Amino acid sequence: MNKQSLISICIPAYNAEKFIKKTIESVLSQSYQHIEIVITDDCSKDQTVDVISSFTDKRIKFYQNEKNLGVEGNWNKALKLATGKYCKMMGADDILYPNCLEEQLKIIDNPDNADVVLVTSHKNVINQDGKLIMTRKFPGSGKYEGIKALKKSLHRGTNVIGEPVSGLFRKEVLEKSGYYNGENLYMIDMDLWSRMLKHGDLYVVDKNLYAFRISTDSLSTNIGFAQVKLFNTFVDKLFADKDFKINVFDKYLAKTMALAMGIARNLIYLIYFRKK
Repeated sequence: MNKQSLISICIPAYNAEKFIKKTIESVLSQSYQHIEIVITDDCSKDQTVDVISSFTDKRIKFYQNEKNLGVEGNWNKALKLATGKYCKMMGADDILYPNCLEEQLKIIDNPDNADVVLVTSHKNVINQDGKLIMTRKFPGSGKYEGIKALKKSLHRGTNVIGEPVSGLFRKEVLEKSGYYNGENLYMIDMDLWSRMLKHGDLYVVDKNLYAFRISTDSLSTNIGFAQVKLFNTFVDKLFADKDFKINVFDKYLAKTMALAMGIARNLIYLIYFRKK
């Protein structure tokens, strides 16, 4: 591992006072310390700015937007301000486990993995109180050719590659893939992963390296079965792009599984959140 490889952790924030302290602490506690933390606040109306300002670590680079940029604008601003060789985007309520960066870096920084553009891992899903709800795994581990990895996700009707926090990727690949596209906000992470995976391979570390938080305020818990429609819209977009090599079987299997996943997901949300 090249100890001089700077990793940029990008944290776009908006009204994140409840959880952002723990998020930042989880990054500062990483076993790999050659990092910068780029935080862009999108005109929060709560105490988010005060919480961020309470940290004095010089690796934190904090920017306050003059006007609200929205999800796409704020996320992309954070990425464009990043100076590291590698980047990780994370929600202001997600948690990195202490060895997350070290484990992912030793894969992507290995010369034998020069074809790998994105490293992810398995995850824990937690609620607003930090309680474990479930563990979610990519169906396999190790290296996967990019388009095949994408198809694995489509065939399961959901994003098994992972949320933004899951991935460590090469900053340079953004020049080829483009940045986040907020046209379909529910699929904003999967959309970027798909474009990255046109240009290289996915590597999945066979460990749970982070926690993705869902709460009553989360987008995922509030849009219900609209998720299925948004996923299907994304599938149609890939199908129309011949570079992804999505055939009719892939398309209809993805949509069938998306419906099944939508039913299962909404049952989980009903159990864990609707009673609160």
